[in-house]
Amino acid sequence: MKNMRVKIVSLLTALVASLSASGCYLLPDEEEVLAPPVVKASEVKYSTVTVSRKDLVKKVTSSGTVTAEKQYMLTYEKQGGTISKFYVRAGDEVKEGDPICELETTDVDYQITEKELYKRRAELGVAIVRQNGGSQAEIDRAGVEVELIENELEKLYERKEQAVLTSPIDGIVSALADVRVGDGVGTGQNIATVIDTSGLYIPIKPNDMKPYDMGTELVIKVGDTEYEGEVFMTPSALGEYTASLDEHAKEDNTGIDFDAETVYVRFKGDAPTDTVGRIADCTLIQEKVENAIVISNNLIKTVDGQKVVYLLKDGEKTAVPVEIGLKTGSQSEIISGLQEGDEIVIR
Repeated sequence: MKNMRVKIVSLLTALVASLSASGCYLLPDEEEVLAPPVVKASEVKYSTVTVSRKDLVKKVTSSGTVTAEKQYMLTYEKQGGTISKFYVRAGDEVKEGDPICELETTDVDYQITEKELYKRRAELGVAIVRQNGGSQAEIDRAGVEVELIENELEKLYERKEQAVLTSPIDGIVSALADVRVGDGVGTGQNIATVIDTSGLYIPIKPNDMKPYDMGTELVIKVGDTEYEGEVFMTPSALGEYTASLDEHAKEDNTGIDFDAETVYVRFKGDAPTDTVGRIADCTLIQEKVENAIVISNNLIKTVDGQKVVYLLKDGEKTAVPVEIGLKTGSQSEIISGLQEGDEIVIR
């Protein structure tokens, strides 16, 4: 048994020696290390906007309501009654003396007819006294009767005339009271409002009063229509104006209740009557450049204290220093650094 073990060990030893001599090993070969794959960088794509020329306007806009300097509240001052007829509607243009409405006057008309008959009878009485050779006292007495009737007729004629409410000016009927034909009205009750359209104005309250001087021109926009306008009263000029009234003991006859924190604008030329009561945008043009290179303010960046714009040059995003001219809240004029046709990187 011992001899068998010796033989087995000898055979194993000989086998190992044989494998070593032939370059063969019982251990597994190491795997070959592969080179990492080559990753090609993807091309960066930019969104751009092309530089172009345009006009740039620096402006400030304030809004106010178109108002009339003078307006008249029409009422029956001496008598009330029942409305029998309206001659106008709200928005109608009227001339001085044009009728607005009329009160029922059937009873007055009857009294006038009756008194006119009494007057004719009295006048016939005077003629008969003279024809019959009456004394001067008798003639005078008959004449007094005629005068008494004439006085009564004048009062009735006045009542008839006052039943018709008329416009005191050339203007426009801006409003009618909520009364209809057949409704009763009292003395002092407002029936209609007529405004003088020759003096329309717009009070505005800008955040900064400094740019507004007397005579400063503005653009007035009501709806889609633009009109020329100008400043006719400012807070700085109001003090001097008020002092001049006190100095000469004059009253302000403009019909405007001036406010110390308001700029007043009026239309140049004929005032558009259909704008009364509407909102108007008053635009002051502060500065303007024409055919300039203009870009959005958000495209201008600050790098190391310098204003730059990023351009796309040869496929690369490149910072270019720029000089800014006129600037508004959203856009800027570029004086130098950009040319028309340049591509600005926006992202």
